Amino acid sequence: MSYRVDGFENAISFDDGVSLLMNGTSNTTTPRLLDAITPEDDEQAVVITTNTGAETIVNELERRGAVREQIGIIDCTNTDSEIEGVPVRNLKSPGDLTGISLEFAKLFHDKHSDDPIRARIGFASVSTALMYTELRTIFRFLHVFTARIRSGNMFGVFSLDPTMHDEKAHNTIRAVFDCEAKVNESEVKVTGTGFQQQGVL
Repeated sequence: MSYRVDGFENAISFDDGVSLLMNGTSNTTTPRLLDAITPEDDEQAVVITTNTGAETIVNELERRGAVREQIGIIDCTNTDSEIEGVPVRNLKSPGDLTGISLEFAKLFHDKHSDDPIRARIGFASVSTALMYTELRTIFRFLHVFTARIRSGNMFGVFSLDPTMHDEKAHNTIRAVFDCEAKVNESEVKVTGTGFQQQGVL
């Protein structure tokens, strides 16, 4: 099984359990992240958002073809969002990594009990969360969180703005992921492992 994607320069699908890091400015990575995690008919999408309101995220996913029954949101923007037909978990800070983990687990338990589920997970963005916590702390969080994605055969997409961090921080975060993409206005090019390339069977 794999997760199909559109609009990538050199990737048509990602293997189950893979986590992808998208590198670029937020105005380029956020739309591409939402493109990648828009669920197909048999899938769900959960978005952890640190700088865009839940209502905007839902509207953008609906515009891409998702329906509300497929969407769950963990909103870390310190706003109390309620959206009809969409479970929204509200947190006070993007740095509340324990809260993100707990709400993520509860969201899946509430929606799906113990049934296996095809799911795409978006985290926008790691850079914002890193403004509120230490590098070591977020590294540990990402290590555990991507392991959860791997064991659940999900597909994770995380965004990061390299211009906001020094080289050490960027390289530390990069080490957690199976593959990464360089995102600009015109293309998304993927390197690493765990994806199917154009024209390669």
